[in-house]
Formats: sequence, structure tokens, C-alpha cells
Amino acid sequence: MIRNMYIIQYLAQSTAWYLCETVQIQSAHSKYRRGEIIEDNDQRYLVIEDFGRLRVKRFTCEINPFVPLSDQFPNQ
Repeated sequence: MIRNMYIIQYLAQSTAWYLCETVQIQSAHSKYRRGEIIEDNDQRYLVIEDFGRLRVKRFTCEINPFVPLSDQFPNQ
């Protein structure tokens, strides 16, 4: 299924955001959950919401703020 993915960027220290670009992706899912990671063209995106539109932000760090830390690190 081809979907539009809206890449947003938050303003510094604010909850306000603006639209950076819109990209069409080949999606295996019709619905994504908040905090999921989407990979497209060797870039990773973090799902912010998927209600009417699939809004994501670029995922540059290794810690996902929407998933508990205990779930992100494997038990050793």
C-alpha cells in the first residue's frame, strides 16, 4: 500500500512543529502505533501519530522516547 508520510520537525523547546517534507512510501501496515520506527531509503523515522495522516520525525538517537527504557535494552 502506498502512503504519504509527513516528516515534521519540532521547534526548539516547544510542542509546535512544522512540515519539512512529504514522502510517499510503500507501507506494509495500514496503521502504525506511536513510537514505532519506519525505515525508508536508509533513514529511520519515529512515528508521532497515525490518525488521519502518518506524521513522523527523523530518528537520530538510539533511545526511543515513546518506549520504556527497560524494553529498549536486551537483558544480559
